[in-house]
Amino acid sequence: MNTILSYIHQGGIFMYPILIGTLWAMMLLIERTIFFVQAGTNMSAQVRTFFNLLGKNHTDEAFNYIKKKKGVLRDVLLAAIEHRKLPIERVSEKMEMVLLEQLPGYSKYLNLLAALAGLMPIFGLLGTVSGMIVTFNVISLHGTGDAQAMASGIAEALTTTQAGLVAAAPMILGHVLLVSRLKKISDKTKEACVRLIDYLKENNV
Repeated sequence: MNTILSYIHQGGIFMYPILIGTLWAMMLLIERTIFFVQAGTNMSAQVRTFFNLLGKNHTDEAFNYIKKKKGVLRDVLLAAIEHRKLPIERVSEKMEMVLLEQLPGYSKYLNLLAALAGLMPIFGLLGTVSGMIVTFNVISLHGTGDAQAMASGIAEALTTTQAGLVAAAPMILGHVLLVSRLKKISDKTKEACVRLIDYLKENNV
């Protein structure tokens, strides 16, 4: 603990926004990871079971099966089944409305996470500038003979740079993985929509 505190103290004032931003980003990463794991679990199996039931003309069973699930896939498929008596164009519009309503919620916090990842190196750079200013002030007052006084400014400059880069790396990686997960969920949902529309066209359900 003392080592961590001394490291933060060594980095100067800009270590605090880096620390706060890192903790904030970690909470967002954990929350979004749990959300996407729950939202994307067994999507392929759900789609396969749903269309297997439809293929056997068990529309009510397919309806009851998907009704027990959660997430955007469930809501989109339910919207189509509930309005299956309408013209295909209207059914497609109903599905699209559900997608437009729900998918933005899946990208919640992702832009904030990307912003935090971009800010961390900036705070590190500010710390670098601050440390170099301290170093040059020491040189202007004492020349280059006081190595210990100069070391404080140099340490601040290097520490904040290091901290900013180390903090940003997992944020960027986490953001990329979450965006990839979101795209996968979105693609699977849209694929299921197309399959269901094709089924309704062919069977005139």
